[in-house]
Amino acid sequence: MKTYTTIETKAQKEALINEFKGNLFEYLVASFMARNHKIERAFISSFGGAMKEQFSHYEQWLRQNEPELLKELPVLAQKTAQALDAHLPKDLQNILVMGKMAAGAHDMTFGECDIMAVGAHQKVPFSLKLCKGGAFVNTKSAGVKSFLSSYFSAFTMANKYQEEFSRFIDESFLRMGHELYHMAGLEFSGRFDSEWTSEGHSELPGQLPSPMQKVVLQTYYDLAQKLHFYLLELYKIDAQKFAACLWPLIGQRDNELIQATCFHKSMRKDGIEKKYQLSGLLVHKHERNDDASVAVEIIPIKDSISSFEIHFRGLILQIRIKPMNKFTTASYKVNCSIKEREIHDN
Repeated sequence: MKTYTTIETKAQKEALINEFKGNLFEYLVASFMARNHKIERAFISSFGGAMKEQFSHYEQWLRQNEPELLKELPVLAQKTAQALDAHLPKDLQNILVMGKMAAGAHDMTFGECDIMAVGAHQKVPFSLKLCKGGAFVNTKSAGVKSFLSSYFSAFTMANKYQEEFSRFIDESFLRMGHELYHMAGLEFSGRFDSEWTSEGHSELPGQLPSPMQKVVLQTYYDLAQKLHFYLLELYKIDAQKFAACLWPLIGQRDNELIQATCFHKSMRKDGIEKKYQLSGLLVHKHERNDDASVAVEIIPIKDSISSFEIHFRGLILQIRIKPMNKFTTASYKVNCSIKEREIHDN
């Protein structure tokens, strides 16, 4: 079992909270759905073993590090389960938690499905998200060196652009390394070696002095600018084909998938500030439509920013370049997230 004893920054703690709350939220929503429809025995029998033990660990960690969240999670999950009732099969037999199971087995058969409602003659997949009110909702995280070739493979130019982009990534990383080592008075050998940390320099951009941090952030900006350029080139080749490639990026690879997003925010109740209070619920299915009339707008990228937006299907799709973990390796990811143009709070 993984341990999480070393937390160096607030951002790392926040990342763990987000991971754990998402996993527990999936389980709790499925549990309430099973309880509401009196199929708890089937649900419990299909959920156990190592996964159950791991979820227990998440609960223990949150109890120590974010107890207020642990208290409010069942409330948010119950409201979400109630909102999904109208979409369940009439002959419901079981609720399966798919997110952790499929991810652990690297099984993409069910795409973005987090829980599956199983009926005698029908299966309904659900994607669940829990996030702050008004925030972008994460839908996809992909390696930057395969992003174009994987998600825009319908274009014959995708592989060529990916090769060019990958070379640019490596060149940008080397340029960043040379500059940082020069600022530190060290000799760069093409990679960040043990000398970097032994001299007291961090591998986390947030812990670097401001001049060094600017160099790292500029690398992210440059990569975002380049990715924006290639996506714009693909769009110019065929706007309809480009639109069809965006469906997996907004979390709708499966046309039958129902997306449910539960929003929370801090509220003052009885003179006390309370976090993780329900602020809104969105339950919908983006009907796939690859018709040429579907409008796509790639918004111009701003200077000194590592993200840009694509407007599609009444959504804002945000594309952001981020390091996989530490900036000292040439591993970056493309984070995709969406926001509705209008969100109606409860």
